[in-house]
Amino acid sequence: MLAHGSSAWFLNPTFKMKRKLSSIQRPFLLHISGAYRTTPTAALQTILGIPILHMQLQFEASFTSIYRLRISLPPNIIDIQPQVLEMKATGWSIHPSEHLKPNQISLEDGEANIARKDIINIFTDGSKTEHGVGAAFCVLNNDIWAYQWSAKLNDNNTVFQAELTALHEAVIYAFYLPNHNTSKIHVDNRASIQFKEHKRNSKKNFQNPPNKSKNKSLVG
Repeated sequence: MLAHGSSAWFLNPTFKMKRKLSSIQRPFLLHISGAYRTTPTAALQTILGIPILHMQLQFEASFTSIYRLRISLPPNIIDIQPQVLEMKATGWSIHPSEHLKPNQISLEDGEANIARKDIINIFTDGSKTEHGVGAAFCVLNNDIWAYQWSAKLNDNNTVFQAELTALHEAVIYAFYLPNHNTSKIHVDNRASIQFKEHKRNSKKNFQNPPNKSKNKSLVG
């Protein structure tokens, strides 16, 4: 809460602001360390390895300003310009109360689409053997294996989690295909798709980002 909106009010902090933040941080440092109340704040910060609060807030403010707001830093900093930095990804997670809409996901037999030349077919799978847990997907385009992806997961992951991981990566891949391409994702386990449809089963759902004219569906 303390750092909320720091990019707007803490880019150029005054000495009074720094001193106030130090007084706010000090009781927490004393409580964590169990040191005497006469111990200097700087010593507590050094012992605990906790950065000075105003410096941390100033870092967060500068980071947000240059990456999110694309605001130039003060004139004395000339080696970093917002326009040369890559935009940060916003991610794929949505609010747990939301869920996929009917037009965003479908369950259908995809066998008939594999032979079609105008459709990019993406096959996903996850597995768990004595050698470990893995997730993978491959892309079939005009009878050519155009792309493949695979990853090894932690041994304590389940097959279901591996299948969800493969589906997640396949959706990301399909999203960045050219708009004129039609793609279908073939999922080995229909439960992976049904899991996405139920709004209360997961804190992270997959959703086609809005304002994209892509023709895609998930097929079992």
